[in-house]
Amino acid sequence: MKRIIATALSIIVFVSALWVFNNILQTKTEAGVMQMRALYDQPKDTIDVVMLGSSHVHCGINTAKLFSDYGIAGYDLSSAEQSLWVSYHYLKEICKYQKPKVVVLDFFSAAAFQEDYKFHYYFLGDSLYGMKFSANKLQLMNACFDNKEELWNKYFPSFWGYHDRYNDLEEKDFEAAFGNDLSAYKGYVPHFHNESMPDPVIETDECKPPLEKSVKYLDKIVEYTKKNNIQLYITMVPYALNVEQQQGLKQEETARYNWLENYVKELNESGDDHVCFDYVFKHLEEIGLDYTGGSDISDGSSHLNYNGSNKYTDYLGKTLKNLYGSEVIPDHRGDTAYDSYLRHGEIIAEKVENDSNNQQ
Repeated sequence: MKRIIATALSIIVFVSALWVFNNILQTKTEAGVMQMRALYDQPKDTIDVVMLGSSHVHCGINTAKLFSDYGIAGYDLSSAEQSLWVSYHYLKEICKYQKPKVVVLDFFSAAAFQEDYKFHYYFLGDSLYGMKFSANKLQLMNACFDNKEELWNKYFPSFWGYHDRYNDLEEKDFEAAFGNDLSAYKGYVPHFHNESMPDPVIETDECKPPLEKSVKYLDKIVEYTKKNNIQLYITMVPYALNVEQQQGLKQEETARYNWLENYVKELNESGDDHVCFDYVFKHLEEIGLDYTGGSDISDGSSHLNYNGSNKYTDYLGKTLKNLYGSEVIPDHRGDTAYDSYLRHGEIIAEKVENDSNNQQ
């Protein structure tokens, strides 16, 4: 009996130590990892609108403002260069824990990155490391790896991808040793730099489809949202359109957005009205972003900065409320079940104040 107890205790100690080491060593980037990790700490059924897509989402959609100004309980479940196959499995993951009424789907990555883009696998860690192990995660990895054995060897199990971070550890890593309460984290990452960019121009009416794989997963997202009675709002968070993402590679994002416009139009004409496409580049004046002056753009990758995110979030909040009304997207201000959004607002306000103090 003593031997059994000793063995059991040894196993418990080993597993506990492994859990602690994993918490410390795990990558904690705010380019997707933290967005997914914090999802598991969100109070049950407190997310009505989930925003899926690239880093344009967590830089450009201010979830604190969505709540404070519109009472919208939103969450940025985005990651760097998030593909539609990642978006699909992220959608399935959030639906295990929440009951979103609306999906905001950023189409940027599908429009920008085609077969000849050489960095398809560069940001995979940002999309993989935050998700808990499950059948859905295995399916996600299978979709991402394209039968490449070297990618399985690198990212499965996830621990092998970051187990050698010893020299890169920071204070925040050790603070996470026994787990952190991330319920007040809603995915939004404000940026405070300023960069001038040319005004976006829709230069063609030509239509070109994205990757066949992207079309396949777009179909899956449409089917999944319809089956689960979720409204699907497809758009792009404003950025500098058709800026070269890889030297010598012509960007044809406009042609893909034109294709998407026709794709959604055909869905609507067939009687499927749960999907809509907001082609914001056709009416940017309604948002009022300042590209050439540089007050609303953060960097050469054309992420919105804090000012720009506030302008776009204001537009998005009004648009979602007008489209879906309070029955689909209730106003949760004053509801104590959503107090984590108040704490989230305080955290963002503190970041804004700190940036203001640093500039003085």
